[in-house]
Amino acid sequence: MNMSRRAALRSTLALVSSTLLAKGARAQDPPFPTKPIRTIVPYSVGTPPDVVTRIIAAKMTTSLGQSVYVENRPGATGTVGLAELLRQPPDGYTIMTMLQPISVAPALYPGLTVDLARDLGAVGQFTSYCNVLAVHPSIPAKTAAELVALLKARPNDYNFGSGGSGTPAHLAGELFKQQAGVSATHVPYNQFPQAVGDLLQGRLQFMFVTSSVIVPHIQTGRVRALAVTGTKRISALPDVPTMIEAGFPDFDVSGWDGFVVRSGTPEPIITRLNRELAKAVKSPDVTDRFQALGVDPVTGGPTQFSELIAAESKRWGSLVRSAGIKAE
Repeated sequence: MNMSRRAALRSTLALVSSTLLAKGARAQDPPFPTKPIRTIVPYSVGTPPDVVTRIIAAKMTTSLGQSVYVENRPGATGTVGLAELLRQPPDGYTIMTMLQPISVAPALYPGLTVDLARDLGAVGQFTSYCNVLAVHPSIPAKTAAELVALLKARPNDYNFGSGGSGTPAHLAGELFKQQAGVSATHVPYNQFPQAVGDLLQGRLQFMFVTSSVIVPHIQTGRVRALAVTGTKRISALPDVPTMIEAGFPDFDVSGWDGFVVRSGTPEPIITRLNRELAKAVKSPDVTDRFQALGVDPVTGGPTQFSELIAAESKRWGSLVRSAGIKAE
Protein backbone atom coordinates (compact mmCIF):
# COMPACT_ATOMS: atom_id res chain seq x y z
CA MET A 1 0.00 0.00 0.00
CA ASN A 2 1.51 3.31 -1.04
CA MET A 3 1.79 6.26 1.33
CA SER A 4 -1.17 8.20 -0.08
CA ARG A 5 -3.52 5.22 0.30
CA ARG A 6 -2.32 4.63 3.86
CA ALA A 7 -2.91 8.28 4.74
CA ALA A 8 -6.40 8.16 3.25
CA LEU A 9 -7.22 5.00 5.21
CA ARG A 10 -5.96 6.50 8.48
CA SER A 11 -8.09 9.61 7.82
CA THR A 12 -11.20 7.52 7.18
CA LEU A 13 -10.65 5.41 10.30
CA ALA A 14 -10.15 8.54 12.40
CA LEU A 15 -13.38 10.04 11.08
CA VAL A 16 -15.37 6.87 11.81
CA SER A 17 -13.84 6.62 15.28
CA SER A 18 -14.66 10.25 16.17
CA THR A 19 -18.25 9.80 14.91
CA LEU A 20 -18.75 6.71 17.04
CA LEU A 21 -17.28 8.43 20.09
CA ALA A 22 -19.58 11.42 19.61
CA LYS A 23 -22.62 9.14 19.32
CA GLY A 24 -21.54 7.29 22.43
CA ALA A 25 -21.14 10.53 24.34
CA ARG A 26 -24.61 11.68 23.29
CA ALA A 27 -26.08 8.35 24.31
CA GLN A 28 -24.58 8.79 27.78
CA ASP A 29 -25.89 12.35 28.26
CA PRO A 30 -28.44 12.44 31.08
CA PRO A 31 -32.05 13.01 29.99
CA PHE A 32 -33.61 16.42 30.50
CA PRO A 33 -34.84 17.36 33.03
CA THR A 34 -33.19 15.64 35.97
CA LYS A 35 -34.09 18.32 38.53
CA PRO A 36 -36.80 20.97 39.08
CA ILE A 37 -37.20 23.78 36.55
CA ARG A 38 -37.45 27.33 37.84
CA THR A 39 -39.91 29.57 36.01
CA ILE A 40 -39.42 33.30 36.48
CA VAL A 41 -42.54 35.46 36.18
CA PRO A 42 -41.43 39.10 35.91
CA TYR A 43 -44.71 40.35 37.41
CA SER A 44 -46.42 40.07 40.80
CA VAL A 45 -48.47 37.18 42.14
CA GLY A 46 -52.04 37.29 40.87
CA THR A 47 -51.32 39.33 37.74
CA PRO A 48 -52.45 37.87 34.38
CA PRO A 49 -49.01 36.52 33.36
CA ASP A 50 -48.63 34.91 36.79
CA VAL A 51 -52.04 33.23 36.60
CA VAL A 52 -51.55 31.70 33.14
CA THR A 53 -47.95 30.68 33.88
CA ARG A 54 -49.02 28.77 36.98
CA ILE A 55 -51.64 26.89 34.96
CA ILE A 56 -49.02 25.87 32.40
CA ALA A 57 -46.33 25.07 34.99
CA ALA A 58 -48.65 22.71 36.87
CA LYS A 59 -49.44 20.79 33.67
CA MET A 60 -45.77 20.61 32.60
CA THR A 61 -44.83 19.33 36.07
CA THR A 62 -47.07 16.34 35.48
CA SER A 63 -45.77 15.57 32.00
CA LEU A 64 -42.05 16.16 32.71
CA GLY A 65 -41.95 14.30 36.00
CA GLN A 66 -40.06 17.18 37.61
CA SER A 67 -41.39 20.21 39.42
CA VAL A 68 -41.84 23.29 37.23
CA TYR A 69 -42.16 25.93 39.92
CA VAL A 70 -42.91 29.65 39.66
CA GLU A 71 -40.85 32.43 41.18
CA ASN A 72 -42.07 36.03 40.91
CA ARG A 73 -39.45 38.70 40.22
CA PRO A 74 -41.45 41.89 39.50
CA GLY A 75 -40.10 45.35 38.80
CA ALA A 76 -39.00 47.82 36.13
CA THR A 77 -41.43 46.67 33.42
CA GLY A 78 -40.22 43.09 33.68
CA THR A 79 -36.51 43.83 33.40
CA VAL A 80 -35.79 42.71 36.99
CA GLY A 81 -36.93 39.21 36.06
CA LEU A 82 -35.06 39.42 32.76
CA ALA A 83 -31.82 40.30 34.53
CA GLU A 84 -32.29 37.33 36.85
CA LEU A 85 -32.73 34.97 33.91
CA LEU A 86 -29.55 36.25 32.27
CA ARG A 87 -27.57 35.57 35.45
CA GLN A 88 -28.34 31.85 35.20
CA PRO A 89 -26.47 29.22 33.18
CA PRO A 90 -27.94 28.42 29.73
CA ASP A 91 -29.01 24.90 30.66
CA GLY A 92 -32.82 25.05 30.45
CA TYR A 93 -33.35 24.81 34.19
CA THR A 94 -34.33 28.48 34.39
CA ILE A 95 -37.01 29.73 32.02
CA MET A 96 -38.95 32.99 31.98
CA THR A 97 -42.40 34.12 30.96
CA MET A 98 -41.86 36.63 28.18
CA LEU A 99 -44.59 39.18 27.49
CA GLN A 100 -45.18 42.36 25.53
CA PRO A 101 -43.79 44.91 28.05
CA ILE A 102 -40.35 43.29 28.01
CA SER A 103 -40.25 43.60 24.23
CA VAL A 104 -40.58 47.37 24.74
CA ALA A 105 -37.83 47.58 27.38
CA PRO A 106 -34.94 48.44 25.00
CA ALA A 107 -36.84 51.57 23.86
CA LEU A 108 -38.10 52.43 27.33
CA TYR A 109 -34.69 52.11 28.99
CA PRO A 110 -32.08 53.52 26.56
CA GLY A 111 -29.25 52.46 28.86
CA LEU A 112 -30.32 48.83 28.86
CA THR A 113 -27.49 46.70 27.51
CA VAL A 114 -29.68 43.66 26.81
CA ASP A 115 -30.21 42.67 23.20
CA LEU A 116 -33.33 40.51 23.12
CA ALA A 117 -32.42 38.73 19.88
CA ARG A 118 -28.87 38.08 21.04
CA ASP A 119 -29.43 37.22 24.69
CA LEU A 120 -32.67 35.23 24.65
CA GLY A 121 -33.67 31.92 23.14
CA ALA A 122 -37.36 31.57 22.31
CA VAL A 123 -39.11 28.40 23.48
CA GLY A 124 -42.67 29.12 22.39
CA GLN A 125 -45.79 31.24 22.77
CA PHE A 126 -48.68 29.89 24.84
CA THR A 127 -51.33 32.66 25.06
CA SER A 128 -52.87 35.49 23.12
CA TYR A 129 -55.43 37.86 24.59
CA CYS A 130 -56.92 41.29 24.12
CA ASN A 131 -57.50 44.27 26.35
CA VAL A 132 -60.90 45.81 26.95
CA LEU A 133 -61.56 49.53 26.78
CA ALA A 134 -63.59 49.98 29.96
CA VAL A 135 -65.11 53.04 31.62
CA HIS A 136 -66.49 53.65 35.08
CA PRO A 137 -70.34 53.69 35.07
CA SER A 138 -70.30 57.37 36.04
CA ILE A 139 -68.96 58.17 32.56
CA PRO A 140 -71.91 58.62 30.16
CA ALA A 141 -70.11 57.14 27.12
CA LYS A 142 -71.68 53.95 25.78
CA THR A 143 -69.35 53.61 22.76
CA ALA A 144 -65.75 54.40 21.90
CA ALA A 145 -66.97 57.26 19.68
CA GLU A 146 -68.88 58.79 22.58
CA LEU A 147 -65.78 58.56 24.78
CA VAL A 148 -63.77 60.34 22.09
CA ALA A 149 -66.36 63.13 22.03
CA LEU A 150 -66.08 63.55 25.81
CA LEU A 151 -62.29 63.65 25.66
CA LYS A 152 -62.32 66.24 22.89
CA ALA A 153 -64.76 68.40 24.82
CA ARG A 154 -62.62 68.32 27.98
CA PRO A 155 -58.94 67.80 27.06
CA ASN A 156 -56.84 66.24 29.84
CA ASP A 157 -59.75 66.25 32.31
CA TYR A 158 -60.09 62.48 32.08
CA ASN A 159 -57.56 60.03 33.52
CA PHE A 160 -56.59 56.55 32.43
CA GLY A 161 -54.35 54.21 34.37
CA SER A 162 -51.82 51.44 33.90
CA GLY A 163 -49.44 49.27 35.83
CA GLY A 164 -46.55 51.53 34.82
CA SER A 165 -44.95 53.27 31.87
CA GLY A 166 -44.59 51.04 28.83
CA THR A 167 -47.05 48.41 30.04
CA PRO A 168 -49.81 47.22 27.66
CA ALA A 169 -52.48 49.37 29.34
CA HIS A 170 -50.30 52.45 28.90
CA LEU A 171 -49.33 51.71 25.30
CA ALA A 172 -52.93 50.98 24.32
CA GLY A 173 -53.99 54.28 25.90
CA GLU A 174 -51.32 56.23 24.03
CA LEU A 175 -52.22 54.54 20.76
CA PHE A 176 -55.88 55.44 21.39
CA LYS A 177 -54.94 59.08 22.03
CA GLN A 178 -52.90 59.23 18.83
CA GLN A 179 -55.50 57.62 16.61
CA ALA A 180 -58.46 59.52 18.10
CA GLY A 181 -56.64 62.84 18.28
CA VAL A 182 -57.53 63.38 21.94
CA SER A 183 -55.76 64.32 25.16
CA ALA A 184 -56.06 62.44 28.44
CA THR A 185 -53.84 62.11 31.50
CA HIS A 186 -51.94 58.89 32.07
CA VAL A 187 -51.66 57.78 35.71
CA PRO A 188 -49.02 55.06 36.20
CA TYR A 189 -49.28 52.77 39.23
CA ASN A 190 -46.62 50.62 40.85
CA GLN A 191 -48.91 47.61 40.60
CA PHE A 192 -51.53 46.81 37.97
CA PRO A 193 -54.20 45.72 40.52
CA GLN A 194 -54.02 49.19 42.11
CA ALA A 195 -54.94 50.79 38.80
CA VAL A 196 -57.84 48.38 38.29
CA GLY A 197 -59.04 49.14 41.82
CA ASP A 198 -59.09 52.87 41.14
CA LEU A 199 -61.03 52.31 37.92
CA LEU A 200 -63.63 50.35 39.88
CA GLN A 201 -63.80 53.18 42.44
CA GLY A 202 -64.16 55.86 39.78
CA ARG A 203 -60.85 57.59 40.50
CA LEU A 204 -59.89 56.67 36.92
CA GLN A 205 -62.41 57.35 34.18
CA PHE A 206 -61.27 54.81 31.60
CA MET A 207 -58.59 52.19 31.06
CA PHE A 208 -57.48 49.42 28.73
CA VAL A 209 -57.58 46.33 30.95
CA THR A 210 -56.57 42.72 30.30
CA SER A 211 -59.68 40.70 29.46
CA SER A 212 -58.97 38.03 32.08
CA VAL A 213 -59.00 40.69 34.81
CA ILE A 214 -61.88 42.92 33.79
CA VAL A 215 -64.53 40.54 32.39
CA PRO A 216 -65.90 39.56 35.83
CA HIS A 217 -66.29 43.25 36.76
CA ILE A 218 -68.06 43.96 33.47
CA GLN A 219 -70.46 41.11 34.12
CA THR A 220 -71.33 42.51 37.56
CA GLY A 221 -71.78 46.04 36.20
CA ARG A 222 -68.90 47.64 38.10
CA VAL A 223 -67.46 48.89 34.81
CA ARG A 224 -68.81 49.24 31.28
CA ALA A 225 -67.05 47.72 28.25
CA LEU A 226 -66.87 49.89 25.13
CA ALA A 227 -64.63 47.79 22.87
CA VAL A 228 -62.03 45.02 22.77
CA THR A 229 -58.62 45.55 21.24
CA GLY A 230 -58.14 42.34 19.26
CA THR A 231 -59.12 41.61 15.67
CA LYS A 232 -62.21 39.65 16.71
CA ARG A 233 -64.80 39.74 19.46
CA ILE A 234 -64.29 37.49 22.46
CA SER A 235 -66.71 34.80 23.60
CA ALA A 236 -66.92 36.26 27.11
CA LEU A 237 -68.19 39.60 25.68
CA PRO A 238 -69.97 38.70 22.43
CA ASP A 239 -71.90 41.98 22.22
CA VAL A 240 -68.85 44.21 22.66
CA PRO A 241 -67.34 45.36 19.34
CA THR A 242 -63.68 45.43 18.47
CA MET A 243 -61.88 48.76 18.24
CA ILE A 244 -61.69 48.11 14.51
CA GLU A 245 -65.49 47.81 14.34
CA ALA A 246 -65.75 50.94 16.50
CA GLY A 247 -64.00 53.01 13.84
CA PHE A 248 -60.29 52.50 14.54
CA PRO A 249 -59.13 50.39 11.56
CA ASP A 250 -55.51 50.14 12.69
CA PHE A 251 -56.18 49.40 16.35
CA ASP A 252 -55.04 45.82 16.95
CA VAL A 253 -53.47 45.40 20.38
CA SER A 254 -53.12 41.79 21.39
CA GLY A 255 -51.18 40.71 24.44
CA TRP A 256 -49.28 37.45 24.61
CA ASP A 257 -47.17 35.22 26.85
CA GLY A 258 -44.51 32.66 26.06
CA PHE A 259 -41.40 31.05 27.47
CA VAL A 260 -37.81 32.06 26.80
CA VAL A 261 -34.46 30.77 28.02
CA ARG A 262 -31.03 32.26 28.04
CA SER A 263 -29.28 32.26 24.67
CA GLY A 264 -26.89 29.35 24.32
CA THR A 265 -29.26 26.77 25.77
CA PRO A 266 -28.74 23.53 23.80
CA GLU A 267 -31.19 23.05 20.95
CA PRO A 268 -32.39 19.60 22.12
CA ILE A 269 -33.42 21.13 25.46
CA ILE A 270 -35.34 23.95 23.77
CA THR A 271 -37.03 21.39 21.53
CA ARG A 272 -38.06 19.31 24.55
CA LEU A 273 -39.40 22.33 26.41
CA ASN A 274 -41.37 23.45 23.36
CA ARG A 275 -42.85 19.98 22.91
CA GLU A 276 -43.96 19.78 26.55
CA LEU A 277 -45.31 23.34 26.42
CA ALA A 278 -47.42 22.52 23.36
CA LYS A 279 -48.78 19.38 25.06
CA ALA A 280 -49.76 21.44 28.10
CA VAL A 281 -51.50 24.13 26.04
CA LYS A 282 -53.46 21.57 24.02
CA SER A 283 -54.74 19.68 27.07
CA PRO A 284 -58.51 20.16 27.44
CA ASP A 285 -58.39 21.35 31.06
CA VAL A 286 -55.81 24.06 30.27
CA THR A 287 -57.78 25.16 27.20
CA ASP A 288 -60.97 25.39 29.25
CA ARG A 289 -59.29 27.42 32.00
CA PHE A 290 -57.71 29.80 29.52
CA GLN A 291 -60.95 30.40 27.65
CA ALA A 292 -62.83 31.01 30.90
CA LEU A 293 -60.31 33.82 31.51
CA GLY A 294 -60.85 35.27 28.04
CA VAL A 295 -57.42 34.02 26.96
CA ASP A 296 -56.75 32.16 23.70
CA PRO A 297 -54.38 29.16 23.96
CA VAL A 298 -51.62 29.30 21.36
CA THR A 299 -48.97 26.84 20.23
CA GLY A 300 -46.02 27.59 18.01
CA GLY A 301 -42.35 26.91 17.52
CA PRO A 302 -39.32 28.88 18.68
CA THR A 303 -38.91 30.61 15.31
CA GLN A 304 -42.49 31.91 15.29
CA PHE A 305 -42.16 33.25 18.84
CA SER A 306 -38.78 34.83 18.15
CA GLU A 307 -40.25 36.65 15.15
CA LEU A 308 -43.20 37.86 17.23
CA ILE A 309 -40.89 39.29 19.90
CA ALA A 310 -38.86 41.12 17.25
CA ALA A 311 -41.95 42.53 15.52
CA GLU A 312 -43.52 43.71 18.78
CA SER A 313 -40.26 45.29 19.91
CA LYS A 314 -40.12 47.28 16.67
CA ARG A 315 -43.79 48.28 16.69
CA TRP A 316 -44.08 49.41 20.30
CA GLY A 317 -40.59 50.84 20.40
CA SER A 318 -41.68 53.25 17.67
CA LEU A 319 -44.71 54.29 19.72
CA VAL A 320 -42.59 54.81 22.84
CA ARG A 321 -40.30 57.14 20.94
CA SER A 322 -43.03 59.03 19.07
CA ALA A 323 -45.12 59.54 22.23
CA GLY A 324 -42.08 60.52 24.29
CA ILE A 325 -42.76 57.80 26.87
CA LYS A 326 -40.17 57.62 29.63
CA ALA A 327 -39.59 54.97 32.28
CA GLU A 328 -40.77 56.08 35.72
